[in-house]
Amino acid sequence: MTPKETAEIACRDWFAYQNSFELEMTLCALQQFEAERQSKIDIVLEIGVAHGATLACWAEILKPRLAIAIDPLTIPRTPEQQKSYDGLVSRYSFRVIPHISRLDEAHQQLKTLLGDQKVDFLFIDGGHSYDDVSHDYHQYLQYMKRPSIIGFHDVYQSDALSDGGSHVGFFWERMKRIYPKYDEFQFHSSMGIGLVYLEPEAS
Repeated sequence: MTPKETAEIACRDWFAYQNSFELEMTLCALQQFEAERQSKIDIVLEIGVAHGATLACWAEILKPRLAIAIDPLTIPRTPEQQKSYDGLVSRYSFRVIPHISRLDEAHQQLKTLLGDQKVDFLFIDGGHSYDDVSHDYHQYLQYMKRPSIIGFHDVYQSDALSDGGSHVGFFWERMKRIYPKYDEFQFHSSMGIGLVYLEPEAS
């Protein structure tokens, strides 16, 4: 499937919380990264997978060797949502770490899965407080390959979101000051996706 087709199916059939256009643009950016860097996105890690839709998108387009989910699996699901999730886990061979990202158990299971390998693409969509997103970024940065990509969902900021406890946008503004290369996809009043690009390590 193309990025556009994949994004549309994710939002229509897989219960994605993302905006279809933003998701399509993110998939295109990931493909472009592979082409420009001539570097395969081989290991994908997502923190906070909800119904599995975005992880399925990365798996469909990138065909990674390893797709890992860190999620406590406490989100309520309708029978239709559960059927969709189970189907995506089976179809794309997700490796699920059923813990909150802060727990030592999550790190230990991730280290076991990775061995001496590193993550090519990390997508952070877990807790939405500033402390939560800051923790996931700083604590999981150690697992990243260079070059690689870190993505954030819900980067759009408004007073209503802030009052509701979502502060990802504040953290995203900090990321844009730290990283010279980034992409931001935000369509009208939807939640937005941001990508930062980790440069190769200096030789």
